[in-house]
Formats: sequence, structure tokens, C-alpha cells
Amino acid sequence: MRALICLLLIAVAMPTVYAQGSDVPALIKLIENQPNDMDRSTWKEKRRDAARKLAQSKDKRAVPVLVNLAETETFDIIGDIAIEGLGTLKDQAAVPVLQRIVGDVSRDKSSRDLARKALGKLGAPETPAGGGTGSATTGGGATTGGGTTGPKTGGGTGSGSATTGGGTTTTGPKTGGGAVTGGGTTGGGVSTGLEGGGTISGGGGGGLLGETKGTEVEGKPELGDDIIAASDRLTFVAGTAGLAYDTARGQLDFDAAAAGLYAKRVEAETRAFGLNLGADVVAGVINPDGRAHTRAVILNVHGDGEARFYSNKLYGIGKVAIGTAFQQFSYRHPTDASQDVVGPDSRMFTADFQLALGGGYGRLIDVGGAIRVRRLARLLDDARALGKPIDAATAKNLQLTWWALRGERSSFRSLIATIAILREAGILLGEPNAVITYEILTVLRDTQLYMRPSGLDIQLVFSEGYLQRPDFDDDGTCDLGDSYCGRIEQLIASAGYGSQLQDDKLELSGTAYARYRLFPGDMEPAPWAAGATARMRRFTYGEHGDPFGALDLRGTIAVSSDANPADPCMGDGCDKSLRIEGELGFTYWINQASGLRLAAQVAEDAGELFIGARLEATYGLLDGTYAR
Repeated sequence: MRALICLLLIAVAMPTVYAQGSDVPALIKLIENQPNDMDRSTWKEKRRDAARKLAQSKDKRAVPVLVNLAETETFDIIGDIAIEGLGTLKDQAAVPVLQRIVGDVSRDKSSRDLARKALGKLGAPETPAGGGTGSATTGGGATTGGGTTGPKTGGGTGSGSATTGGGTTTTGPKTGGGAVTGGGTTGGGVSTGLEGGGTISGGGGGGLLGETKGTEVEGKPELGDDIIAASDRLTFVAGTAGLAYDTARGQLDFDAAAAGLYAKRVEAETRAFGLNLGADVVAGVINPDGRAHTRAVILNVHGDGEARFYSNKLYGIGKVAIGTAFQQFSYRHPTDASQDVVGPDSRMFTADFQLALGGGYGRLIDVGGAIRVRRLARLLDDARALGKPIDAATAKNLQLTWWALRGERSSFRSLIATIAILREAGILLGEPNAVITYEILTVLRDTQLYMRPSGLDIQLVFSEGYLQRPDFDDDGTCDLGDSYCGRIEQLIASAGYGSQLQDDKLELSGTAYARYRLFPGDMEPAPWAAGATARMRRFTYGEHGDPFGALDLRGTIAVSSDANPADPCMGDGCDKSLRIEGELGFTYWINQASGLRLAAQVAEDAGELFIGARLEATYGLLDGTYAR
């Protein structure tokens, strides 16, 4: 009998012992107040752990705290922990808030699903019996008050939770559609919701970025699930330009050079296509004293495209290229009119057309978009704000959103959309503080994430081409000779390589080519040429990820032969040419596709030594990239 009494006493005492296993008041205090000796990131981790322990404590004092977290913490995983914990505690007081979460379309799908599961554990329906479910808001940021929620099935009252900084809470009836005011944000904002009517109003923004924005952005390209990478870019480059007018002589001097390029490429698992269209123009007017003058305009228009069809890493390829050049100029000699160049002799037209077929191995793609996603993940992980890895679907959504917003003058919409996407996917833990927000912005503005090659591509093609060159004497034949005009067949091999190393801050890349002319005539040259370029780029950043510039080192070697049978020095090696070149430069980036570059250069070409410096300026816009 004594043993039975002891067992009964132990059984009665067990719930009390279990409840006391966790210090519930201390856990509640930790959730509601950040300790002075604890940084915010550490506190947020401790809060989440405390919420889990409260759910496991089976203590009724945990219910109002978890209800408050479930309602207000919509941007931190602690909100989902609280929702799941309410199902574990199995207290009917949690039913109304769980029903509101299920019916709140502004909440994440994962949170609503957790609320459904919690209601299932409580044996409660997903909608209240007294009417429809509205979606009340709490104005934003996390609250620290201790309001409780009463029963709301068909009636009853509920109370919100006042926040630090002066927010107020008002309790009202909730039978079917009563008004509720509560959840003031830090600083005194007030948010009002109508339960049963489903409308939302008011609310001083409680987060660093204000109200949560949607993730939908217009203009995102439609890319199928089989797309590996895609790019779309439009670039303009301005060279030297000058304009002067002499009022005494009434003469104008002008010179300018400009170029533009549009490039589009799509890489799918079984196919790929690319298109490049460009134009270059040089124009000038020179009017020195006296009779002389020079006027000229040179226009080049060029384009090329290719299509590939893959079987694993092997592919067949078809390529087409066309280029035209038009030159119009007039020259007047200072003293001798017989040396003037005007009329038909002042115009020149050339054209090239080539078609190539062949095959290759591998592919080389621009992975700049993927690097941007990886940088985001690294900065969030370093800040302990990464809830889970960025999955492929979220990475694609981010990149296509950036693509659609690439024409914006400001990065504001990109920043808001990026944070909204990361929140919705459960990747970003909580409202980002100022440091995290700034570092996300630096990633979005990173000017060093364009044209970042990765992979290996080797191909061999046979090319059939046609060349049109000037006929100044109008005799119907090419003035350069048949060897340099008309049909030309070539065998062309090329290779490309790219690799991104050391957290994407070091790039190694290279290209190589070789071509040989086929089927020459008895007295025609059979020229060949080969070359290779290797490049290293080191990208530099500031303390908080600000892109600063890039140091690059490049080396090139090229060799060619004319092998003209009519050349009297044939056999002595004088038909060969060799060029070796090295360059060291630094680029300071201005915006997404623009920068200033200063470089030193040394080259040896056919026995001549060249030493020089180069200053380049480029301006580009509307770059869009995607890589899986």
C-alpha cells in the first residue's frame, strides 16, 4: 500500500516537475527583452531557441507569448516556431489566432500551412464559426508587450499587444465583424483591421523598409525550366570627340567615334543560340588655313549568330556572319588640285559573308547572375540571417527580377523586391537591419558581375565565305586580286575557358584560335594564323561589399603566314609574322557596365618593340543575365 501511494504521488507530481524543467519566466523575459550584454544577432538566435523551449514546457503561461509571436513576427522564423508550438501546447485559446493566420493571404504559405496543422492538433476548424476571416495587421515590427487573446468563436473579446515606443492597444467586440485596433509599431504607429470584413488600413511602418512589398515585378522574361543561362545586353561606347569653331575664319573642325552592340544568348540543356549586332562610326571635318580640307565618315555594320544542338557535352553547330563597311571622304590638297580625292574615288564599299558548320565539346557561359545570388547567400550567412540555403527556384526568381528592373535609374525597387522574395521563401530571417540592407544593396549594385565566364568550349568548323572588295577602276575585277576577293574556304578551330575562384573574387580565362585557308589556286596564297590569350582578373571590394575595381593581367601571342607564291622572299621566313603582347591594367567601375581603365602595355610585333599606356572609358546599360 505504501508503494502504491508513492507511485500515485510521483504520477501527480510529474507534470509539475516537467513544467519546471524550463525556467518559463526567464524564457519569456528573454523573448521580450534583448539583454544589454548580447548583440542583436545572438539575441535573435536565443529568442528562437527560447520559443521552442516554451512550446515543449507544456506551461499555460507560454500560450499568450507564443500567440503574440505568431501574430506579429511575420518576418522572422520565430513566428513559424510559435505557430507550430501552439499546436504542441494544445490550448484552445490559440484557435482564433491560428484561424486568422490561415485566412490571411498576406502571410507566407509555409506559415499558413503550419497554422492548419496546429488547428488539426487542436481539433478546430480552419475558419471561425461566427463569420468570415479577415486579415488584421499589426503595423510591422516585433512587439514586446504581453497582451492576451480571448476566445473568438461567434463572439468574445480579444486584446492586442502594445509595443515599445508608445503604441496603444484597444479592445473591441469581435462577433462576426467587430473592429479591432492594436499592434502599434515602435515609435507609436497604429494599425487597424476588421475581422470578418477582411479589410486593412493604417499602420506606421514597423520595419526598416516599411510595409512588405509583393514579389511580382512586370517584364520578367519567360525562361523554361531547361534554361541553363541567358543574357541580354545593350552597350554603347563613345571614343574621342571634339568640336571647335573658329569665328575669325568661319571654319568648323569636328571629330567623333562611337560604337554600339546588342547581344542576346540563351543556353538550354539540349540547345543554344546567340546573336550579336553592332555598328561603329567614325566621322570628322578638318579645315586648316588655306585651300586644304578633309571630310570623312566611316560606317561599319556587323552581325553574327549561331545555333547549337547538344547531346550531353557534344554539340553540332551552325554559324553565320556578315559585315559591311562604307566609307565616304573628300580630300583637297593645300596647293595641287590634281591630287584632290573627290567623286567616285572617294567612296568605298566592302562586304563579308560567311557560313560555317561543325561540331564541338562543352559550353562557356556568363555566370554573373549566379555569382550575385552566391554573394547574397554569403552575406546573409555571415550576418546569421540566412534561414536556409537559396534554392534553385528562388535563385531564378531573383535573377529574373533583377533582369526586369535593369533599366531602373535607382536600385530601390530591386532592393525591395529582393528582400520580399527572400522573406517569402523563408530565407531571410527577420527584418534586415541597416547593415544587412546596405550590404544587400551593394550586391545589387555590384558592377563586377557581368561577363563572368565559366566552363570549357572547344569547336571545329568548316567555313564558306564570300568577300567583296573595292573596284576603283570599274573593270569588273577586285583591285586586290582574286586571292583576296570572291569565295574563300577556311577550317577554323577555337577554344574558350573560364573559371571563378576564391569566392568569385579571382577569375582565370583564356581563348585560342587557329584558321587555315583551304582549296587555294596555283598562284594564290594559303594563309594561316593562330593565337592565344590568357587573362587573370582580381576583383576588389570595400569593407561592406562595395565593388571598387579590378586588377587585370593579360598575355597574348599570335602568329600568321601569308605564304604568297609570288613573293620573292618565300622560303626565307619573311612571310611569317609573330606578335607577343602583355598588359597590366586597373579598372575603376562606375555603374553596371561602365568604367574607367588605365593600363600599361608592352608588345613585340615583327621585330618591333612597342611600349605604351592606354586610358579607356565605357558606358553601358540594360544588362540582363541569368544562370542556373
